[in-house]
Amino acid sequence: MANKGLVIDMNEAEKTITLNKGGKIEEKIEVGKKIFTQKPFEVGDEISYEMKGKNFNFIRKISSIEKENNRTTNNRRVDNKNNGNTGSKVNKLFSYPYNFVSLGDAEKINRKTVKNGENRGNLSGKLKCSLTNITPLFMGSGVSTGNDHKTEMILKDNGNYIIQASSLKGEIRNIVEVITSSCIKNVETDRLEKREKAGGRTNIFGLIKRLPNEKTGEAGLIVESVKIKIHKEAIDDKNRLPGFYPIKVNKSIARHIDKPGRKTYKKGEKDPDAINDFYTFNKVTQDGTEDAILWVSASIGNKKYEKILVKKDFVEKGKGRNFLFPLTEYEDLKYLITQRNERDKEESKKEKKIDRKEIQINDPIIFQVEGENAINLAFSEIPRLRYKYSPYSLIPKEFQPCSSLDNLCFACRLFGTTGNSNEEKKSNDMTSYMGRVFISDAKCSEKKEKLSEVITMKPLGEPHPSLARFYLNGDNYDNNGAKIRGRKFYWHHSDKIKAGENYKKYLDSITTEEKAKYNSSLSFLKPNNIFEFEVEFKNLTEEELGVLIYSLELEDGMLHKFGKAKAFGFGSSKIEIKEFLLKSQNRYSDFAISYEKGNKEKYIDIAKQQYILNDRKEIKELQAILSKENSLDFSKSPFPEALDDKRGYTTLKWFTKNKDAVLPRILDYSKKK
Repeated sequence: MANKGLVIDMNEAEKTITLNKGGKIEEKIEVGKKIFTQKPFEVGDEISYEMKGKNFNFIRKISSIEKENNRTTNNRRVDNKNNGNTGSKVNKLFSYPYNFVSLGDAEKINRKTVKNGENRGNLSGKLKCSLTNITPLFMGSGVSTGNDHKTEMILKDNGNYIIQASSLKGEIRNIVEVITSSCIKNVETDRLEKREKAGGRTNIFGLIKRLPNEKTGEAGLIVESVKIKIHKEAIDDKNRLPGFYPIKVNKSIARHIDKPGRKTYKKGEKDPDAINDFYTFNKVTQDGTEDAILWVSASIGNKKYEKILVKKDFVEKGKGRNFLFPLTEYEDLKYLITQRNERDKEESKKEKKIDRKEIQINDPIIFQVEGENAINLAFSEIPRLRYKYSPYSLIPKEFQPCSSLDNLCFACRLFGTTGNSNEEKKSNDMTSYMGRVFISDAKCSEKKEKLSEVITMKPLGEPHPSLARFYLNGDNYDNNGAKIRGRKFYWHHSDKIKAGENYKKYLDSITTEEKAKYNSSLSFLKPNNIFEFEVEFKNLTEEELGVLIYSLELEDGMLHKFGKAKAFGFGSSKIEIKEFLLKSQNRYSDFAISYEKGNKEKYIDIAKQQYILNDRKEIKELQAILSKENSLDFSKSPFPEALDDKRGYTTLKWFTKNKDAVLPRILDYSKKK
């Protein structure tokens, strides 16, 4: 008879689990080693099982439950003895620094032509604005000192701290795009990489015998091979650098083929089926007639074995297969090699790796099979691969960047566009369009007392669009049915806004004493400094001007974000229009340009009536994520963390324990306020 219980503890050392079977009834059960190696369930899972005498027999996982007392507190998990991990796909609320505003209704996109001066208004003038940084602000200059650990410099120009016009424009445009259901720009056009999991794929080994020919269209050819493990001590030259070495082997090598279900051996012992000494290596190569490759890889930890590849047909007559691979697979492999070389160069790796600049005939290769074709080519058994689709290709077609001057969305008509050079179906008539809104740099006079002391930041990190369950609506980048989630915005950190100039209260949550390559030190601009900038506009309609003004000033209680470290709460800022000047309609009758004061409220009301509607989900999301008050808690850490026994609280540990966590929707947080 099947039993049920909630797993509240797993002790690998004792090989036991503890179950809560309702109320306060707890039972410790001895289980087998495979429960900890195969991990069919985790702490927090409710399971079905049966006992056959003293033997525990796992049946299935029923559900994953997270108890209220294990919920995130101060954005760090309060760990009890089971660490509060569920690993479930249940979409739990957790504080995360960014989220995505929905793209909106595709039918609301209002594309128009701009050729021959069409669809222009008659309103021109300028908006004189001030910007106050409510939280610390850091605009990086791109200049830094140091090698292993960098100290970044703040951006200055002619005695002024500045926020670049491009940064101002990007933020304002992003808001205009939401309000007007415009196209979405700045989405990654390259296909992303993924790291395969150990044991996550069935590897076939082969040797490249022909490369694809782009001119003739002839596919590449791979002959199937078998792998033989060879102990490092058995190699004739123990100082061989990582690489592929041609050797000759004889038929006796067949007894050493690395096959599934082979003999097991204890840790510390040598694999009995491998080539373990130079005598055996000499034996399989003596009077060798068949070409093979000795594959010496980079030194990795306590790795003891290298491998030899030889054609399968040589040792198992009639069983070796040939596989074709198209030019697209070949190009992907070359791209991945280039990316790896770039990473190695940036990281200044001391470990010598195989120097792959070109793929050559007789190179060994690892791949998967689809029909008679080789796919997902790699040089590693746990490889990096490219997803099938780029984030750009998963944009709904209605929201893809404008590609013709005959059909520009609201934001492109306002701010201009250069089209999208990576777009596959770019229109032949597309040329750049300058737009009718021009923003200057925002300047703040330089004073040393405005800067903080130099602090060492926690790793700032980078955007990770490969995190599909955060960036996509369902599935991953191998599925063309998946769609990007929306436009990215960062939450404001309420605790840092309320602290004002008392920024030292929260430095512990964003700084570290560890100085390394992956983080940097900097001196930021303290809160409550005032920048000034101007926005010039030409030939706008009333609704265009209204949307622009609304996007600049926003509503009471809403703020912008600028600069670096937005995830850490930096850059929350308030923009105010200090002076609204319209060019006089009678200016052409005078020699001098004259201005008259404009009525902001008039144009804001026009924009609100047309666009800021209560039934638009994306507007509600925008207002929520730009609000200076929210229910998220970043007081202990910008990112969720969990306890790592060796390193303390880390975000990596949180992701390890919450492998299926899905980023909640923006409005999910509003429901919990």
